[in-house]
Amino acid sequence: MAGIPTSNILQPGAISLSGGVNQQLISDLQLLTPQYYDKYVEKYGSEEFFMWLATYGGMEEVKNQNFFWFESRGKLMVAVTNLNQVSSPAAGATVTLSISSADYYTSTETPLRVGETVRIASSNIEGVILTLDTTTPGAFTFTVAPKQTTQAFVSAGSVNLAAGEILIFGGNTDVGEASSQINPLVHLDVKYNNNVTQMRESWAATDLAEMTEVFYNSGVSGSEMAGGNQAGTSYFTYKGLVKSNQRFLNNIEQKLMRGDVQNNTNINGSLGTQGFISQVTARGETVGYTPGVLDIAKLHEITRIMDVNGCAKDNLWLQDVYQRQNFSDGIFKEFPAGAWVWGKNENSEEARINYGVQSIQIDGYKFDVKKYKQFNTETYTGKTPTNDAFRDFGIICPMGTARDAKDATKVYKNITVMYQQPPMGGTVGNGIRVWQWGGGSKNPTDGTMRDHVEMITYRGIRVAAANQFIQVQSA
Repeated sequence: MAGIPTSNILQPGAISLSGGVNQQLISDLQLLTPQYYDKYVEKYGSEEFFMWLATYGGMEEVKNQNFFWFESRGKLMVAVTNLNQVSSPAAGATVTLSISSADYYTSTETPLRVGETVRIASSNIEGVILTLDTTTPGAFTFTVAPKQTTQAFVSAGSVNLAAGEILIFGGNTDVGEASSQINPLVHLDVKYNNNVTQMRESWAATDLAEMTEVFYNSGVSGSEMAGGNQAGTSYFTYKGLVKSNQRFLNNIEQKLMRGDVQNNTNINGSLGTQGFISQVTARGETVGYTPGVLDIAKLHEITRIMDVNGCAKDNLWLQDVYQRQNFSDGIFKEFPAGAWVWGKNENSEEARINYGVQSIQIDGYKFDVKKYKQFNTETYTGKTPTNDAFRDFGIICPMGTARDAKDATKVYKNITVMYQQPPMGGTVGNGIRVWQWGGGSKNPTDGTMRDHVEMITYRGIRVAAANQFIQVQSA
């Protein structure tokens, strides 16, 4: 007679071990409980960088995608460049001159006017424009007589009036009794414009993904967008939503900082927006330096340029990590003890140089220095490019205002985030609209069990008086 089947019973049920039970046996039996840390670990720290553009300049609402403003075309005071050399003019002699092509507004419009006092920049010799011949467009000629018969109208240290010599206008002076009028100088404006562009991010997860429990249950930095919280309870998908939010904010900042317009018709999109750096590159000033050398002499060069451009006294200097280190090393090389004073403070405020951890005051200008990590690809993405566009790079930003050239009642901050208010629906805050859709979301809109969270904003940058911004970069 056959016995009762027992093949389903595992054998042996016990073993003999010399010395008793050891950990290997427990491990082999898969009885060790997982000793895990239930907090999520941010390996690289928080990657949510504050959008300094919106905070530094504030936000201003516009009603249309395109916005524009007016600025002065050039300096208030006028000068022209002598085009051709005048050889050995005699003392008191009238000379015939022409000006460079850069001094023409159009081929028939220049600053030249009869009766204008002009001074040679190098020698300070004064003369007066006697006649103006406008017969040939783009090739006007005019005559100038020196005001003193003992002086020749020549450059300093020369018997000639040099080509490229600067002639500074001095107005209608020494005109005598019962003088006549002079043609006016009409101050010119220039119109600048930019666009608000659309920027989006999306997040989606299925129903089961949002319901799945994972080992960690806290530790994620940041938060989801207001109105964009997930429908499920999984901390993994919650983390994904939070990181999408942070990435969205970083992408906004990068577009406003580094981005430019879009004009490729093969791309289905908008006109784009010209970002901060692109506007400063086009209309601002650039100072080159040798990486590793950013010292007091270079700061003096920068402040001279700032004098010329009428820059604000208080400035924010954003620097990549290399430039920030060069800056510190260069200053400390000059002043190794840290905080020093050059000259005597009580006698000469202008001669004082203060150096602190985050600011420097020199030549009447104050620079608040800030390391801006997003300039460096390594810090931003963890990748090391052979050449990085913004390595050894920084921008000096004036903390001031500029007036609209056509409407003196309008005063603009030098840099402002412009935005259009998104359409209603979902949750709108700080110019960002967030909404949910899908059958698995808190706003079920269809039969598919998927939770979608969408984010959109409409932004651009206005850089007023861009000539007051200075790019400091590797030469």
